[in-house]
Amino acid sequence: MWYFVAPDSWSALTGWPLELSAGRVLGAAIVALALGGLLAYRATSWDKVELYVMMQLFWNVFGLIAILWAYFTMTLPVATWLIVGLLGLYLILFLFVYMKDKQ
Repeated sequence: MWYFVAPDSWSALTGWPLELSAGRVLGAAIVALALGGLLAYRATSWDKVELYVMMQLFWNVFGLIAILWAYFTMTLPVATWLIVGLLGLYLILFLFVYMKDKQ
C-alpha cells in the first residue's frame, strides 16, 4: 500500500530506484493481489479459489524472472534478495496447494 500511495518515501527508505508511475502501478497490482487473496480466503470451494492460485503462480514465476533480471542488469539494494526469497517461497507454497488439489 505504501508503494502505491507514496513511492518516493518508499524509495528513500529502501534505496529502491524511483520511478513514480511504475511504482504506483506496481503498488496497485500488489494491493489488488492482496484483496484477491482476501476474497479467495473467504471462498468456500476450490472452484472459486483455483483461478486465484493459478494467478499467484504466474505472478511469482514472472516476478522472480523480472526481479532477477533487474538485479543483474541494474543497481538494486541488497533487500532485493528478500524479495527473491519471498517470491520463491510463495511460488513453492502455491505450487504445493495447486498440485495437492490436482491429485
